[in-house]
Amino acid sequence: MFEIIEKSVKHFFEEILKCKLKPTRCIRGELYGSSIPLTSKEEGEFDFYLFFPKGVFERYRDIFLKGAELKEDDWCDLSREFANQIIGFAKIKLNENTNEFKLGIPEYLGRVEFADFKLDKKATYSVGEFAFRIGYKKR
Repeated sequence: MFEIIEKSVKHFFEEILKCKLKPTRCIRGELYGSSIPLTSKEEGEFDFYLFFPKGVFERYRDIFLKGAELKEDDWCDLSREFANQIIGFAKIKLNENTNEFKLGIPEYLGRVEFADFKLDKKATYSVGEFAFRIGYKKR
């Protein structure tokens, strides 16, 4: 399943946002977090966590919103929308042969210290000078 999630991350960043992704281990700075549940009849329930620096949202803003002025609530909305796009696309791919996976509502976690989140599996990527992390914890 996590392989599909990673393909979804690449789809979102490389095909939609037109950014080059590189796997990395290093991530630091202030991050905005979101979580979104994904449930499988066979595999159980998972909480996916996505941690993005503000710079990733600013890049999105510059490409799609033409540099519009955004407030803190807007960063919150973008964080949830990124989670919804990435995990939602993965859910579609996972359900191509079955209708087993259900997607929950994304939750904004605010500015987070991602070290506080113990994940069962995770991947970290860089987009230019910014890095972000995605991972899950099985319930």
